[in-house]
Amino acid sequence: MRRWGWLLCCWLLAGCVSLSAGGKPERPHEAAVKQTEAKPLPKDIHLVALGDSLTEGVGDGEGKGGYVGRLVPLLSAEDGVRTVTVTNLGKRGRRIVELKPVIKAHEREISQADLVLVTIGGNDVMNVVRSHFFDLSHERFVKEAKAFASRLDHLILSLRTVNPDAVVVLVGLYNPFSSTLPNIPEIDDVIAEWNSASLAVLSRYERTIFVDIQDIFADRDDLLYRDEFHPNAAGYEQMAIRVYEALKERKEWWIGRLLQ
Repeated sequence: MRRWGWLLCCWLLAGCVSLSAGGKPERPHEAAVKQTEAKPLPKDIHLVALGDSLTEGVGDGEGKGGYVGRLVPLLSAEDGVRTVTVTNLGKRGRRIVELKPVIKAHEREISQADLVLVTIGGNDVMNVVRSHFFDLSHERFVKEAKAFASRLDHLILSLRTVNPDAVVVLVGLYNPFSSTLPNIPEIDDVIAEWNSASLAVLSRYERTIFVDIQDIFADRDDLLYRDEFHPNAAGYEQMAIRVYEALKERKEWWIGRLLQ
C-alpha cells in the first residue's frame, strides 16, 4: 500500500497543470507566452515625409510642423507604438520631377521607414498656370495630368525599390485657386481629375494609401493662410486628422508588420 501511495503521489505532482477554459491542459509557461502574444510591446515607428511646402508646413502660424507635426502625437497615442521618429524632407516650391534626387540622397532614411508620406502636385498645377496664363484651358490641365501621373508612377517605383515594405501615403490636391483663377471655372474638376489619376497610379502598388483632402478645403477660406494658397494651422490640423484616419484603417500594415 505504501508503494502504491508513493506512485500515486508522484503521478499527481508530475501532472500538475492548469486547465484552460476549454478543459485542455495548459502549462504555466504556455499561459505566459499567450499573454505576451496578446499584448505585444510597443514599437518605434520611423516616418519619412517627402514633398513640397505642405510637407514643410508653410503657413502654419503655430509653428507645429504643419500636418506632419500634428500627425505625430496622434500616431504616438496608438496601441503598439512607443515612439514616432520623423525625417521631414519637404521644401517649398518643389515639383514632382525634383523628388527623385531627394530620394537618391536619402536612401538610408527611406530604407528604414515604416511610413513614407508625400505631398506633391500643387506646384505642378501652378506651373501649368504660369506657362499658359493667357491661354489656359481645361485641355492643357488634362494633358499635364497624364504627364504628372507618369512621373508619379516612376516616383512610387523608386520608393518601392529603396523600401519594398513601407506604407506609402500620398496626400491629394485641394483647390486654393478659386480666387486666383476665375477664368477657369472648371478648376474643381481639374483638381478632381488629377487626384483620380494619382489614385489610379497608387492602385497598382501594394501598401499604398491615397488621402483625399479636396472636400476639406472646399469653400473654406478660413482654413487657408493669408497667402490664400497654403493651409493655416486649422487647415493643417484637418489634414493631419484625415491622414491619421486613413492610416488607422490600415493599422495592420504599419504596426502589424512590426509585431510579427
